[in-house]
Amino acid sequence: MKNEIHELLYHYNEEGEEGYDLKEVQLLEKRDAERTEKLKLLLHNEDRYIAYQAMLILLAWAEPEGFKQLDCFISEKWAEKEIFEPHRIHGEDNVYDVIANALYIAALNGKPEQELYPYIKHFLGIYGTQFFESGLKEFLLKKNCKSLLNEIQQAMQEALQNKRYYQASQLFPVIVHYDKNNFNTYKDTFTSLIKEDNRIEYNIEEAEK
Repeated sequence: MKNEIHELLYHYNEEGEEGYDLKEVQLLEKRDAERTEKLKLLLHNEDRYIAYQAMLILLAWAEPEGFKQLDCFISEKWAEKEIFEPHRIHGEDNVYDVIANALYIAALNGKPEQELYPYIKHFLGIYGTQFFESGLKEFLLKKNCKSLLNEIQQAMQEALQNKRYYQASQLFPVIVHYDKNNFNTYKDTFTSLIKEDNRIEYNIEEAEK
């Protein structure tokens, strides 16, 4: 059974490329119905990590069951009960960022962007207290999220208040992307914080382009 689950979650073979990587499975263009149905069954696995990984794939494939599971993941606060994506350096759980990336792939697979906005708004609402690396930032930059500009600015301010300075600066290029006037509004704030984390400089440079 463990071998079958491993195959379902990780095995890919497409266009001469074969291996084991969940991220590659998310990106498969040819998806057979049998595998999809078996992944749906894994959503009910007693091991929450397995259920979570099945959700990531079904989200990326824009399957409704994946989104129902995400609703459950959020409402039942799974991420408060265990760590799903421990960051390789910081140790914090990067789970919401990984989910944001799955939502981005879902959009590529035909999921209407407006149906994804409630999830993105939720992530922005917890941005100041939860760890995010770059997945949410990429979604906000690559999809049309101008209607969420107020929520993005609020998320940035809350991250600043919680001394997540680099994480706050990750949203600086996003805010400028949607309103160029914001560059001068926030430049001095982030310039003064480079001494706290020199990575902030990269986001200032990105915002300036």
